[in-house]
Amino acid sequence: MKRNFKKTSCGLLAAVMLLAVSGCSEGSSNSIAPAEVKASDSFKGNTEDVTLEKGDTYAIIKIKDFGEIKCKLFEEAAPKGVSNFIELAKDGYYTNKTVHRVMKNFMLQGGSANGDGTSTADEPKFGVEYNKNMRHYYGALCYANAGGVNGTQFFIINNKNCGDFVEASYYENAIKQCDGYIEQAKNLVNKSTGNEKTQYQQALEGWQNKKAVYEFNLKAINDRTDEMTERYKEKGGYPFLDGGYTVFGQVVEGFDVVDKISEVKVEKNSNGEESSPVDKIVIESVTVGTVE
Repeated sequence: MKRNFKKTSCGLLAAVMLLAVSGCSEGSSNSIAPAEVKASDSFKGNTEDVTLEKGDTYAIIKIKDFGEIKCKLFEEAAPKGVSNFIELAKDGYYTNKTVHRVMKNFMLQGGSANGDGTSTADEPKFGVEYNKNMRHYYGALCYANAGGVNGTQFFIINNKNCGDFVEASYYENAIKQCDGYIEQAKNLVNKSTGNEKTQYQQALEGWQNKKAVYEFNLKAINDRTDEMTERYKEKGGYPFLDGGYTVFGQVVEGFDVVDKISEVKVEKNSNGEESSPVDKIVIESVTVGTVE
């Protein structure tokens, strides 16, 4: 999970060029910038034991041959994320999609349009939503993202142990690196014209978006209370991810299903990561309801 933030001028230029080629071709990344969602003072999110009460929204993720995972959805903390998930579920988008990525003691991921972790151009796109009381504890339901852009893919934390607590300096260094990329991108924008200028502008917006996500990673560290830290140690999870991904739900039933999926045999995917299930794991359906 950890990345190397060594900075060189050649590396900066290469990174800017990479974003210019593969960056946000579907409009400005400013429209999908990460945002903090402030909830009511009484909102505790998943930092306390989560139960379903009258009026709560829930989702049931039915996995063929494994069973059902029931999650509480937190509209107050992730309004865009929850609305998007509900709409996709009601439209039947997730039916017969797969859980394409399983990593024991980390997470299981599904909902890819093509079943292999790749997306399509017409997928929804929205930014990371951060709420200080939504954390990556064991059973957290979250959006997978690419460069801070959410779409259709979700993941569930399956780590019963506590992952690494990253020092604030890690993200401070990441932010400084982004500042370097942003400065180079600005210079290239000013020196360019036509399509090339557009590409560099997209690269600039991409690095600005990355920087904003890292700033939320840093904020999540500063917002984390001693009680949250102790809960990680007690319940398990992956605090490294806090602030960088949208946590929009929490498993309340079906932890045994999460655990069974986490034990499946995997092989290397196209990127060489040992995470692709040998036997296909099919999402039969995702249904959404409200507690009466």
